[in-house]
Amino acid sequence: MSRVGPREPVAAALVGRRSIADLLWVANTRHGPGGHWFARVTRDDGDHDHLATAVEAERYLVDHRVSLPPHPPTRSELAALGAIRAMVRGLLSPEAGWTPGVRRILSRTGFKLDEERRLVAAGTGWSAFIGDLMLPLLEIVGMRDRLAICGNPACRLVFLDASKSGTRRWCDDAGCGNRDRVKRYRRRPAASN
Repeated sequence: MSRVGPREPVAAALVGRRSIADLLWVANTRHGPGGHWFARVTRDDGDHDHLATAVEAERYLVDHRVSLPPHPPTRSELAALGAIRAMVRGLLSPEAGWTPGVRRILSRTGFKLDEERRLVAAGTGWSAFIGDLMLPLLEIVGMRDRLAICGNPACRLVFLDASKSGTRRWCDDAGCGNRDRVKRYRRRPAASN
């Protein structure tokens, strides 16, 4: 019998509507007081949650350039975003995997090809937005060894370390990284004359 092609399952390269950055901003809707670029943290009162209300969620995501559906998310849609956030943040732990909440989202999400030949979640509004996050989530699961949490203990933003060495420490070198460098500089003893 002639071999007409490879017998290995095909890996389809499809593009979705949402980016890894979109997914990570959803995952970062909970963070420490240093998680805002402009923050000058004097005390850490713990994490705050931008998914507490629809208004907060929309404001936070829009501020981070995530395009959103035109109407506010419902409570159940906020809960679905919270489940996605919990799974992404859970991936920082080596033993964590697919969570029941995200499995439910994935099982009820249908996909189709749109006019631009992208793989998109069927439906509209927030249900499509949430479904579209499943593709970058699949990618992140495969890159979980590159997921990190900011080295600023007051920040706690999750980021993807795309550096060649895999040793990036800060969510943003100009923000948290610079604050750390300034703090270390100020702690140095004054040079004697």
